Amino acid sequence: MSCCTQGSICFELVKGLPAAVVALIIGLIAAGIAYRQYKVAQAKLKLDLFERRFVIFHKTWEILSETATKGTREHNYGLATPFNNFLPEAAFLFGPDVEKYLDNTATKWTELYGIEGDTNNAARHAAKKAELQGWFFDQANKGVKEIFGRYLNFHKWK
Repeated sequence: MSCCTQGSICFELVKGLPAAVVALIIGLIAAGIAYRQYKVAQAKLKLDLFERRFVIFHKTWEILSETATKGTREHNYGLATPFNNFLPEAAFLFGPDVEKYLDNTATKWTELYGIEGDTNNAARHAAKKAELQGWFFDQANKGVKEIFGRYLNFHKWK
């Protein structure tokens, strides 16, 4: 005689086993889907952050390149430096190293702007002007990529 006869506890447990197995499988599938959605959302957040950071990197590189080749007087930025429009955003999107770099760059840009505006003493400022233009050239070619590269590297997301 079998211990799992109709009406026994064993019989009721065996009868509910297929439903429990199906529920477990569905739960595992749902957990797998939820995990994949989490990974996709995480990647989307990183891509969005990359895109916002890249805009600031590109603006910075353009300003550095323009300053190295044409000086500070090509565009009129009013009483501010061209960096003032995105410095606050950069402070939130990057670490303090980029914020400090941009502050330093804005200071050097302002210094060069003043030198280029002092046409009466151009000969006296020639060496400093050449030094600053050289600095902007070096930053446009290499420096800006090194500073921002840590935040724009796909292999090491920050």
